This record gives sequence, structure tokens and C-alpha cells, in this order.
Amino acid sequence: MVLAVASALAWVVTGPAAPARAATTCTASLCVLNASAADALYVHPGSIQVTGSILVDSTNSQAALVSGSTSVISNGGTIGGPAAPAGFATSSGGSYSPAPTNQAAGTDPYAALAQCPAASACPTTPAAPYPTVNHVTGNQTISAGVYTSISNLGGTLTLNPGTYVVTGATGLTVSGGKLNGTGVTIYLACPSYPTACAAGTSGAAFTDQSGGKSSLSAPTTGAFAGFSVIADRNNTAGVSVTGSGTWITGGGLLYTAAGKLTAASGGKASFTGAVVDSVETSGSNSSQITVIPTTGTLAISVPASAGLGAAAPGGTLSAALGSVTVSDGRGLATSTWTATVTATNFTTGSGTSAETITTSNVSYWSGPATNTNGTVTATPGESSSSSAQSLSSARTAFSSTGNGNNSTAWTPTLVVTVPAAAVHGTYTGTITHSVA
Repeated sequence: MVLAVASALAWVVTGPAAPARAATTCTASLCVLNASAADALYVHPGSIQVTGSILVDSTNSQAALVSGSTSVISNGGTIGGPAAPAGFATSSGGSYSPAPTNQAAGTDPYAALAQCPAASACPTTPAAPYPTVNHVTGNQTISAGVYTSISNLGGTLTLNPGTYVVTGATGLTVSGGKLNGTGVTIYLACPSYPTACAAGTSGAAFTDQSGGKSSLSAPTTGAFAGFSVIADRNNTAGVSVTGSGTWITGGGLLYTAAGKLTAASGGKASFTGAVVDSVETSGSNSSQITVIPTTGTLAISVPASAGLGAAAPGGTLSAALGSVTVSDGRGLATSTWTATVTATNFTTGSGTSAETITTSNVSYWSGPATNTNGTVTATPGESSSSSAQSLSSARTAFSSTGNGNNSTAWTPTLVVTVPAAAVHGTYTGTITHSVA
């Protein structure tokens, strides 16, 4: 599939708070369910970036806090809750985009979801004690079932499709190794399993740390279709990712109604949707939580038009085109794409030779990524002005390799050398970005 979006370019050659409302089911991409906690959403520092809306149910006078040169961003949605806007605090340069608005609290959208062992997607419960897996090196593959704990301290641990119920306090731990699974749901239970967790019990957690890399895709059919991680509704142990180069890419939904989702010290967590008790990033500006719903599409957005300024014949002008963003919502376990840029000649008047600036006089450099979401390695085609390329032929603007849903943005620069013979006029042309 190839998507192309064009930007038309031109230059001139010259010389109070709303009342509370009744709660309804939360439909936001990120639902934070704790009804009373201070800092139920807490960024100090790091970032939370969501495609869609963010709803924080807490009525606390400081329901949310963004501290430091950090941000909470909703792309194409809203940020809010019953405590907004006054209860959504910032300090030391923190920000929300868009500005929080007063909204009714939302109820748990999965309150009726059958849990293990009752749900049809759950494995048969064997006699206790349940097995443990402690993978240290090399490659190992395991099958769905009920486990006391699963840990991977090195090498690659692969999960066959199905539901993995983890019951012990050690839970599922990835520390320095890789965890891969297609068509997988992780179910975080308690030591009392198959009896449900008692209210307020800290049971199995999902912990990724010390360079661990977890890449999961959710089942597409069955009772847990679309879910990467489900926790018993009373399990307060959450999901955490800690350390630079550490990530959890859940190619599905995260549901932990009593647990916290945490990214710390440069860790990154990405899901297609999240319903959590609370959410926090800390320890580094690169700590990131991303929620990008699966759309099944690969899309690119560009500025509709841009003015590049003015220059005299024989002169040179350089100007930023504006932000270009590729959004990959295909939900692939491994996703790659390449964005290409092309150009037309730029003309004025009737387009005679003296009224034309050809593409050989127009150069392009992409520069570094200005923003990335999800688990993605994005590579610019032209990282700096010294590597600018003429648009006399198609050029690679950016390429990417990632896991799950992700997005990459950059702000390219055009450099135009105006021919000495160019006549006065307003020259227009088209720069086209495509992605495949």
C-alpha cells in the first residue's frame, strides 16, 4: 500500500469550571479509574502520548500532575476528568495538549469481562503447585498455561499462542532478555488462584527492566481477543518498565483496573488501549507511555501549504516545510515503512524557461525525528543540512523499523537556489510525501 499526501508550496522572487455530570462508560484510549487519588496521572518527568482521549476519574484537588519539561499529549482527542481543569496541575514547565477540560468520570468499560478461570480463553487449571519458568540464556519456547512465575534473564523466551496465567508475587519478569509472543494474553492473578484476588491484594506483576524487551501481539479471536495484558480486578500489582533500552510493546489492550502502569528511567511501554487504576512516568525525560489504537492503516500527514519566503535571482533561500508525521496503526508485531519525497518544478506566469525553477535547484533534508511514539527506530534520509539532496529524483525522507503501533514526526527543510535568469514572480510547486 502506498499513501501520498502533497504540500503546495510558494515563494516570491524579488528584489470557569463546568458542573459535574453523571458517569458513563469510559470510551477514552487511556482510562485512569482511581476515583480519589492524588496524582492518579503523574509525569515527573517523561511523557504520555495518546492517540485519542485521556480520562482521569479522580476527584482529588490534584488528580493529575505534569512536572518538569515534560508533556501529556492527546492526538485527536481530549484530556479531562471531573477535577479538570483546576485539578490538573503543572510545575517546572510541564504541559498538557490540549488543555484539560471538565468531564464526567467514566466507569470501567470491561467491568463485565469474564475473568480466569471462568473465561473460555483461560487454560485448564492443573493441580498446585503450578510450574515456574526461569530462562537464563539461549532460546526457549513455552506453551499457554498456569504458572507460579515466569522470568527471562537473558536470551529469548517465546510464548506460543494462548493465555498465560501467572499467580505468584514474582509474576512475569523480563530482565535483560527478550520476550516474544503472537496471539498471547498475559493474565496477572494472585497466589489464591483459582480463587480471585481479595480486594487490595498485590498479586503477580509484569516487570520489564534492565534492557528487557517484550514484544507481544494479542489474540484476534476468543474471549480475550484484543487483550495483551489482563489483571484480576483486585490485583494492585501493576505493569512496569524500567531502564533505558527497555520496552514493553503490547500489541493489544492493557486492563489492570486496580494496578498502576509505570515507565521509569527511560523505559517505554506501548499498548493499543489502556484501562488502569493509575499511571506514572518518572526518572528520565525519555520515559514514555504510548497508547495508539489499531486502525489497520499506515498514514502520512503533511502541511497543506507553506510559504518559503523571498530571494533575489542568483540567491538562495532555506525554510522549514512544517511537520510531517507517519502513523502506523497496522498493529503488526514487526512493522517497517519508508517515506519518500518528490517534487514538481516551480513556476510562475506561463511557465517559460525564465519562469521556471527546476527540481534540480530544490534540495531537501529531513533532519532528525522531532517526535516518536511507541517502540520504533526511525532513521532520517538526510540527517543534516550537509546531507541535503536534490529533488530531481525521488528521495528517502525517513524509514522506520518498529514493533506494534507507532508514529514518527519530522520537520524537513527545503533549500532553493534561484537561477540568475529567474524573473520576478510568485513561484508555486508541489512537494509530495508518500509512505509504504
